[in-house]
Amino acid sequence: MTEVNHRLIDRWFPVAAVDDACRTPFGSGRVEKAIFTWFASRPIAQARAAALTSLLPSDDVYRDDVEIAVRQGDAAAMARLAEAIRETHGGRSPSVLDMFSGRAIIPLEAARAGANAVGIDLSPVATLAGRLLAEYPARDWSSEPPLPFAMADRKTSIDALLPVVGDEMVYRACSHRLLRDVEGFLAEVGQRVVKRVESFYPRNEIGRFPWGYLWALTMPCDGCRRRFPLIGSMLLRHPYRRLDDPGQALRLLTQGDTWSVDVIDGSPDQAPTYTSAELTGGKRRKGKTARCPFCHHLHPLDTVKGKGERGEYRDSLLAVADQDAAGARFFRLPTCQERDAATNVPLNLAVNWPYSPVPDEIIPAGNVHTVMASGYGYRRFGELMNARQTRLFIETVRAIRSVHHDALKAGISRDYGRALTSFAASVLGRQLKHATRGARLRQHGSAEGKANNRVQTDHVFANEASINFQFDYLEVGPGAGSGTWASVSETACQSLRKLLDSGLGRPVRLRSASSTALPLRDGSVDAVITDPPYYDMIEYADASDLFYVWLKRLLFDIEPDLFGADTQHADGLQNKNDEIIVRRVHEPGRVRHDDEFYERMLATSFEEARRVLKPTGHLVVVFGHSDPSAWTRLLGALRAAGFVVTSAWPSRTESGDAEVSSIRVTVTIGCRVAPSGRPVGTAAQVDLEVAEQVGARVRQWDADGLALEDQLMASYGPAMEVLGWYGRVINPDGSEATVEHYLAVARRAVRDAMRLQVDTLPLESFDAVTRFSLFWLRAKGRGQVPKGEALFFAQADQLRLADLRVRVLAETKAGFRLRLDDPGPVNQQTSIFEVARAMAHAWEAGGAEAVAGTIAAAGCSPGDPHLWAAVSDLAMHLPASDHLALSMAGIKRSSTTIGTLVRSVAVREEQLTMDHLFGRDG
Repeated sequence: MTEVNHRLIDRWFPVAAVDDACRTPFGSGRVEKAIFTWFASRPIAQARAAALTSLLPSDDVYRDDVEIAVRQGDAAAMARLAEAIRETHGGRSPSVLDMFSGRAIIPLEAARAGANAVGIDLSPVATLAGRLLAEYPARDWSSEPPLPFAMADRKTSIDALLPVVGDEMVYRACSHRLLRDVEGFLAEVGQRVVKRVESFYPRNEIGRFPWGYLWALTMPCDGCRRRFPLIGSMLLRHPYRRLDDPGQALRLLTQGDTWSVDVIDGSPDQAPTYTSAELTGGKRRKGKTARCPFCHHLHPLDTVKGKGERGEYRDSLLAVADQDAAGARFFRLPTCQERDAATNVPLNLAVNWPYSPVPDEIIPAGNVHTVMASGYGYRRFGELMNARQTRLFIETVRAIRSVHHDALKAGISRDYGRALTSFAASVLGRQLKHATRGARLRQHGSAEGKANNRVQTDHVFANEASINFQFDYLEVGPGAGSGTWASVSETACQSLRKLLDSGLGRPVRLRSASSTALPLRDGSVDAVITDPPYYDMIEYADASDLFYVWLKRLLFDIEPDLFGADTQHADGLQNKNDEIIVRRVHEPGRVRHDDEFYERMLATSFEEARRVLKPTGHLVVVFGHSDPSAWTRLLGALRAAGFVVTSAWPSRTESGDAEVSSIRVTVTIGCRVAPSGRPVGTAAQVDLEVAEQVGARVRQWDADGLALEDQLMASYGPAMEVLGWYGRVINPDGSEATVEHYLAVARRAVRDAMRLQVDTLPLESFDAVTRFSLFWLRAKGRGQVPKGEALFFAQADQLRLADLRVRVLAETKAGFRLRLDDPGPVNQQTSIFEVARAMAHAWEAGGAEAVAGTIAAAGCSPGDPHLWAAVSDLAMHLPASDHLALSMAGIKRSSTTIGTLVRSVAVREEQLTMDHLFGRDG
């Protein structure tokens, strides 16, 4: 069958199906994301929809099967679609490239659709994640010899790993060879780790390991010089009324120059020593402070950080997180043996890898916002853990490598050994996620005791992609419990089982390389489907260097193309100079990753995509960002690389996961290489066409229930479609219209198409400042808006931020927010919005008479419909409890009285004027 250029994505995309599926376990990709820790990924539903619609011909006959495949993952529908895709491409499997593959969600779905998929990512950590998801599970390992680790041999020590399950791990009957061997490999690693570290983790009274250990950093007091612990919470467990469980807490005791803690039943009866906003002299301090329990001297945050810079912190074991024979968890004080074992841990080991056993790689300067501990004096990755945590990970690496060695001796292939060891590396990574001095104790339940009060270790990426740091942290041991090897292994195997059961396509080829120099031949790819880095939202390499420093010690000769010595950057970390992001902080010695860098590198990447695409190929870009500046750069890069947008489909794909970028809506953008001979357009003509195209989409978005804020972002797609019809668009002065201009036109077109009314009056009938302010109120409320987006709001009304700053916008570090405070004196040049604000504050100060005076000073008539419409709109679109909304409601109730007062003020002023004219003012 002859290839055709038009694809289904050019005309249709299963928007509603993607929206619905992303809220389900299948469509969200929860299983796929659990294979390896990474910081952003496409939901399976959107990746599947993008792959299918990019490869299928533009024919409505396929819509039903696409909907079923996206909503339900139906295998029969996927098989029919894969056959149709093969027929569309002349009886062969099409080739698909994702040049920013991350954990390879998009290549996985392309392979499930029958394509030969290739994933490229600059980060070796992300590339490993992709191999574990989309390559190794899809390969046939049935001819491999059995592993030498017999499950019967595990009976003696498995109680140390899974005491809650019993004395023997059940070797599950499983049709998947890979899963059986991964389970056996991980269990063998667990046993070897236990043997290597059990002298550092004394067993409890029933012969098992406690699951966790609560630590705190201590520092010397500037007032009395005595050392004290920095404890951010005295709570250990909430109460739980249903089980008559009173909960547990810490109590800090002092005697002479020493301190100690006790574990008590019940809720905390003391304040923490490190807490927010101390009251001093009636004033509240900014930031956190540390209070000495001996002399009560307060240490502001800068002083506390200075202690770390000078190396004055010390780790101190506070409590042990244990469990009884029935699995019930509780806290207790450590024994003397446990204290000694925790603090006497040697790290000068001989290891069989070409690096120091403790990661000595330096955390890049200025990286405080990503590796937060570096702001407290910790300069190397090996310093992020205490000595015992570090020893546990060193021994885990040694154990994994020894199991890999023994498996190879038993005759398995090097490829299979690499796959099994890399799955063990993924478990190591998930353990790292629950380690370092950033892992806090997470208490479920509530102080009222109404909910289950289970406890666990939290992950260090609680703040999206920043590695957390805190002074009181939880260490997990070698036994069973949240974050331990046994627990994480169990989760990994469950995820792998579900992945294998869900069905996979042919293995994806994953390589670590730069998107600006793709290792592919010209014209070799049928489709490029990709999800570029999200501008300034995630610093992928910096956040994953914690994994990298350990993975290279484990896999340097097992995955040498990812972690070998010749793949490393000069600082021993990942390559960040070529990472296509905007960095929030410029670091010395590093390429400046600013807006221009981002757009230039993206354009180069898209030029590479154009090079490797076949003439009939499509480029599909999935992107989402709340800042229009990010869109300006992305769309500008596409245009500079010679692509035109053919379609844009918004989907509500994200739910604000703590580990991924928090975007509610992403847009799937279809692109083709720009045809030659496109006409030159005039700005006036193209502006009208953009407005018409966006207006037509708004009707559909309304039907789909897309919120106003989301429609503003979605409007960029149709605007770029129209712009792509022309080779150039010329302004009246002869200059060329910019992408930025058309994003502003698109946003204005959304507002105009919605025909917004303010208490029956068209929004367009208000003055520009009021129009801007009321639209902002509806879209953003009291929320913070990045500067780039605020700029686009202003441009939609042909205003400048300089015209709005101070008058109706307040600038903050996060951007701008709408001012709803008292604007001060008003006059006839004051906007309606500012007059309405002044009325609200006049009401609070002097009631109806003061409001009447404000209206008169502004030169408004008592019944000015625009003024009263603005009052009604503010009352309606602010929370009912908002003091401004309450004032507006009071003003509306008193409108008749206020009108009478305004008229009397006007009569009085007129009389005073006449008296002055006729000399009667004396």
